[in-house]
Amino acid sequence: MRALAFQGYGDPSRVLRLTDLPRPEPGPGQVRIRLSSRPINPSDLLFVQGSYGREARFTSRPDGDARGRGWAVAGFEGAGTVDALGPGTNGPAPGARVAVSTTGTWQEYVCVPCTSVIPVVHGVSTETACQLTVNPFTAYLLVRDLALDPGDTLLLTAGASAVSRMVIHLASERGVRCLPVVRHPEQARALTRLGAWPVTVSSAGTLPGAVGDLVEHGQVTAVLDAVGGALGDAALRCIRPGGRFVSYGMLSGRPLSVHPDALVFRQVSMHGFWLPARMERLDDKELSVLTEEVQEAVVRGLPGLEVAERYDLADFGPALDHTIRHGRDGKILLTG
Repeated sequence: MRALAFQGYGDPSRVLRLTDLPRPEPGPGQVRIRLSSRPINPSDLLFVQGSYGREARFTSRPDGDARGRGWAVAGFEGAGTVDALGPGTNGPAPGARVAVSTTGTWQEYVCVPCTSVIPVVHGVSTETACQLTVNPFTAYLLVRDLALDPGDTLLLTAGASAVSRMVIHLASERGVRCLPVVRHPEQARALTRLGAWPVTVSSAGTLPGAVGDLVEHGQVTAVLDAVGGALGDAALRCIRPGGRFVSYGMLSGRPLSVHPDALVFRQVSMHGFWLPARMERLDDKELSVLTEEVQEAVVRGLPGLEVAERYDLADFGPALDHTIRHGRDGKILLTG
């Protein structure tokens, strides 16, 4: 089977290769899924770079190759159809459409426990379903954990991202005023249509002043930061005393600089959010309810699931280039 894999960490455009790996066989309690769509997420690229919270396992080898270092397959989510059931497995029947979150989705087949797949409900396309298990769950849990009240203000870095658009939709339904940070007027116009109050800035240093033009005293209730670095630092300065700062991404690749006075005198609380760790704290009932809520929101038209372009696995180079292109509006998918 075809797979996008790497033998060592590095720039995805340099270390990823389209290789041929043995098709996996499902064991007891497992299902084999023939994947047809997979998104390119920032976490996927961080994983290939060796900057993610989960290490790659370089184990897979092409048929007949017992020498050399193994391959690790990239990708954390995807969607397709059940292809086969392992011995004694009582899971979705072959042909059923499912979404899955697992390591190694940038290949044609994966085997996972039957409890790890999400049956795709009617009204959700496979292209939408392949984006189901990361960003929508992240947005739902971020909004739930913040538990902001009507009238509170929420500042979001990476304001035009898929997660931010989802958070804006969910938080605005609760009466929260959302201030997504963007660089370009066209991004601001699109977010205004979602009910947000965009903050357009050309540099991190201008953020506090721009927020001050929109919010009384220039202070927000909470920040969701996906960027870090200088912009994250500037967002931290915008939080009111007793406010909250949640870091859930590292798009800039730069660290945050936290001054003790923000924590001591302003009593700002800072937390990190990582979806896999947060999901582990959900019991079976909570996970079932959350999955149902997410699927219902997707059917109703949750924003942030738009598709910008589709590329075959073999065309991963142009797909990676498109992912980092300025002005991209929607997710890049790997198909086939």
